[in-house]
Amino acid sequence: MVSHDGAAPDSAIFKTAPRGRAPLTFTSFGDQSAPQVTWAADGSVTLDANSTPATKDIVTGIEQVAPLFHLLNGDLCYANLDVDRVRTWNNFFTNNTRSARFRPWMPAAGNHEIESGNGPIGLGAFQTYFDLPSTETDAELKNLWYAFTAGSVRVIVLQNDEVALQDGGDIYVHGYSGGRQMKFLEKELSKARASRDIDWIVVAMHQVMISSSDANGADLGLRQAYGPLFHKYGVDLVVCGHEHNYERSLAVRGVVSGSETLTPNPVSSRTDSIDTSHGTVHMVLGGGGVSGTTNQSFFKDGTAKVITAVSATAGSNGKRTSTYVHEQAVWVGVRDLDHPYGFAAFEVDPGNRRGGTTTMKVTYYNVNKPHGDLSVFEQFTLHRKRSDG
Repeated sequence: MVSHDGAAPDSAIFKTAPRGRAPLTFTSFGDQSAPQVTWAADGSVTLDANSTPATKDIVTGIEQVAPLFHLLNGDLCYANLDVDRVRTWNNFFTNNTRSARFRPWMPAAGNHEIESGNGPIGLGAFQTYFDLPSTETDAELKNLWYAFTAGSVRVIVLQNDEVALQDGGDIYVHGYSGGRQMKFLEKELSKARASRDIDWIVVAMHQVMISSSDANGADLGLRQAYGPLFHKYGVDLVVCGHEHNYERSLAVRGVVSGSETLTPNPVSSRTDSIDTSHGTVHMVLGGGGVSGTTNQSFFKDGTAKVITAVSATAGSNGKRTSTYVHEQAVWVGVRDLDHPYGFAAFEVDPGNRRGGTTTMKVTYYNVNKPHGDLSVFEQFTLHRKRSDG
């Protein structure tokens, strides 16, 4: 039972995470928006330009899978683009409570959570609306990065506007924590990989280290900051959003020799069964429902573009201009050119013996039919040795 002064109490049922190794399922997408309808006095209706029917249908789809928890990879409701931000946030919660009342929705803050006039770094609304397992004691930084464990999975959630070069929010906040988030990240990665209770390290964030879409592009700032740590501690899976499409990489580790853009280096060409002890798989899951989809914008010539710098000052549009360099996208695994909306489900099987194999079966669902009806776009399996051998 949940009660709040001035509101009627409500009830819901949820399942806590298992302690120790146990099977579990989680889901993930980013870039959702909030369904918003405005009725005029004459009876006409205006729909919010950011949302689509998939904004609602995808929540119904998540409930069909019924995961233990859901990872929401940034750009939650795009309140920074609306005049009435409070109303937009309210609509976001009204829409998603259909699922979030039964299972935790664990969010990462994206660039569209950065709202002008909303705290020193523009993230005051996000920090207020969510009570997350943050260890940060500074109120200005609380709830922006955190980690939690479910079974043998350690999930680390980042706010990566701090290291991204791209100017994507209402204000430019590059470097805002003075390195505190990076210290948190390395500490968490080190502990997780040293633990005999943790098999899988999953990082959830918004902006991308890989993208072959002619949209935002990959960001060199992320590659410079995160790449060496993901390599050193053997991160298994990165889930993100930002690009409004579905794409995943081959398993990558290190960078292509001599690469100006720190191009992720593929260690295998397999896309069906992947040993993540040899390389990290990145999944772009930006099909959460927002308009302006980019699944038709993939480069067809085997290249990708990477933001390598931004201008020192903002231009006439209020944004710093990005400089792009093209690279050979040798890391591309699978892309969905035909369907704009969908989410991924991850079924973790811990295995049945010490030092044996644990697997994560991944299904990417398209949400392309009314009322949350799903179709399977692809399935593949991640695997690695358990850490308790």
